[in-house]
Amino acid sequence: MTARFILAANVLLSRRLQNLLRIDENVEIDMSYITCAEYQLFIYEKLKGAEHRQPDQWTSYSFPPGDARKPITGVRASDAEEFCEWLTQQQFALGFKYRLPTLAEVEEYPVTEKQVGCWCLDGEQRIILGIETQQQQSWEQELAEVLALNRLLKFYRDLKLDLNRDLNRDLKPDLNRDLNRDLNRDLNRVLYCDLYCDLNRDLKRVLNSDLNLFLNRDINLLLNYDLNFILYRDHELVLKLVLNRDLNHDLYRDLYRNLHRDLNCDLNRDINRVLNRDLEAEFKAIETSKSSNFLLYFPLLSILVIYRFLSATYEVISQNKEALNTIELSSQESEAISRKYRESLNEIYPLYVYLVLLDERQAGRMPAWESIRIVRERVE
Repeated sequence: MTARFILAANVLLSRRLQNLLRIDENVEIDMSYITCAEYQLFIYEKLKGAEHRQPDQWTSYSFPPGDARKPITGVRASDAEEFCEWLTQQQFALGFKYRLPTLAEVEEYPVTEKQVGCWCLDGEQRIILGIETQQQQSWEQELAEVLALNRLLKFYRDLKLDLNRDLNRDLKPDLNRDLNRDLNRDLNRVLYCDLYCDLNRDLKRVLNSDLNLFLNRDINLLLNYDLNFILYRDHELVLKLVLNRDLNHDLYRDLYRNLHRDLNCDLNRDINRVLNRDLEAEFKAIETSKSSNFLLYFPLLSILVIYRFLSATYEVISQNKEALNTIELSSQESEAISRKYRESLNEIYPLYVYLVLLDERQAGRMPAWESIRIVRERVE
């Protein structure tokens, strides 16, 4: 930053402070937005302490060429308030403090620029006000079309409606098919080997003791065939019914229990590790404008999909007594788990929206609109 630029920017800021509109004897309001050149003074002052206050969509610490007199945009609410605090420190000896305007002050004293809004105080909240309604709705629509998650909402609604049906329709036939195939193979081997050998041995012993060798040979042959067929048929039928029922029940129960345990244990552990590792690094990169927003918000989309799936799954399970029994949860516990994932989803979603918006702005596909107006108030 050259000495000439500092002088020119300070002149602009000084003229602004001399032309505030008086509201009453203690309060004056600015009737235009802080410019990029004026805000640049604040950025460079903070950089001396290794603090980064440039708008997130900037790719460097300085505003783009030719934007010196344009309103500063893309400013965070916290940075806008800090700008007012910095300005107060410069003027405190004069008995004034600078702050953001209130909602009522912005509504009563609007500016002519309608493509930009300013941060204002609405109780404990910080909101943007001043953008033309039609323009704001247009930007919101554009952002909604960009958000990939919106294109998945129909899928999620269908998932919630169909999940219970799909679990019962798809899971059981697959188990029955696999169990029947495996059981038939195993039962054939076991019954053939064990029953045939046992019957053959017992019949030979009885027949050899009571009949002569001729009868022994023929009757043994016939009885072996008939008894083996009958016992094999009946034992196979009974064992298949019992084993199919028990194994279906056991596998169905274990599958639900393992799914519940693994999802809660593994997913929570892995997602928390990824979030803790990646988010910390990415936020530091965002501050220095070196972040790859796509590489951050795309994994976030995956996490949102997982959380939404888990929330829908446990919501469906909470209405299914058989599923609740198999995973050993009450309906209230299942609903609580569903609610937990839904709350996590609601916490992550704003970050996802912010990163998508930031990526659109850096690519030049969507403008920034968060600017600063100041109010000067006399300090008693």
